[in-house]
Amino acid sequence: MPNTRFLHSVLLSALLAACSAQTDVVSQHINACLLVTEAEVEIAIGTAVTAPEKRSDTQCLYHAKANPDDTVVVEIDQNTGKEKKGQFDNERLKTKGTLISGIGDAAFTLPSPLGGIQLTFMKGDALVTLTLTSARHGTPFEAVTNLAKSAAHRLAAQLPLDDISADAVAAVVSSSKWAGDWYGCIPIGLLNAKGHLSLTDSGDWSLTTAVISPGMLTADRGHWQVDSFQDILHGTYQLASKETFSTTGILSVKWDRVAKGQSPTRFDRILYKSLTGSPHKIAVKRLPPVEPGLIGTWEGSAKFVDHQEEFVWSITSGNVSEFYKAVLWAGRIEHDGEILRLVVVPTKTAPFQFKVVSGEALDLTDSEGTVSQWSRKGSRLARC
Repeated sequence: MPNTRFLHSVLLSALLAACSAQTDVVSQHINACLLVTEAEVEIAIGTAVTAPEKRSDTQCLYHAKANPDDTVVVEIDQNTGKEKKGQFDNERLKTKGTLISGIGDAAFTLPSPLGGIQLTFMKGDALVTLTLTSARHGTPFEAVTNLAKSAAHRLAAQLPLDDISADAVAAVVSSSKWAGDWYGCIPIGLLNAKGHLSLTDSGDWSLTTAVISPGMLTADRGHWQVDSFQDILHGTYQLASKETFSTTGILSVKWDRVAKGQSPTRFDRILYKSLTGSPHKIAVKRLPPVEPGLIGTWEGSAKFVDHQEEFVWSITSGNVSEFYKAVLWAGRIEHDGEILRLVVVPTKTAPFQFKVVSGEALDLTDSEGTVSQWSRKGSRLARC
């Protein structure tokens, strides 16, 4: 029977020789700066940040450009051993941290000694702590929780190596060129949609494309219509309460109010921020007043066989409508030489395929043969 630990050693040695320290995500010591992206940190901290400052493989620091005192620190402790669970529990009890679910194997949060909020989670033999310090942040718990979920997702694809087969290690080696988050512009009708593609070492993928349709709204006595330069949307509506209403017709959706000062909970956070930061023109018209109960920001969803759609609808008393639409696909990655197909589960269709151009670029091709260029940098979205 072959010695699997020896095979692991050989495979990892070959990988380390072929990859730089910056791109090596399957080495024994995981670089803390690879656990979250700059775009994700900007969402968490609420403003643009500097490039990550790698203090060591185990600690990474981000500063807000406008206020250097606003920071995000990512720290990883990867000392192996069965005592790790005990160390986690001791830290939680000593600090009276609050347990939270859905992040890694276990997680807790507590106020940071430096101000702000701190979240620690355990995944395999690794302990990761994220500290968010931002004096003006309105929802620090939500921000650090979402950031920790992203870090735990990436870490799950990297640990542990001792429990996987040599074939699995080889698959990780080949995927190291493309695993991670990618951003690009993808043509949808007359628009260039903003796109966020997530590829994992384990062979899963998700793709979200998002657009905004600004226009003018008329809504009264149960009927609504939005006129924009892209199209005309119309239908009926029914107010259920101050917090919910429903629409029928082109949009058969139940809408939930987004609290003032809060962000939508289901719409891709990075794409939403990019869309709201993009200037757009609206031809303002004098129209009858909008039903008062509809004024505000709303979110809704629609599920289909092969994808899901998320909506955000912002309505003002001045009849201005900003309609955000995101389309989400997900599935498994299938290899065909240098071409990798993104197969949708459960329909088994393959609406997209991609090819790696370099460590920082890939080409995505849709079912109509249209090719778009994608980058690991969120700044690519500004081109859409």
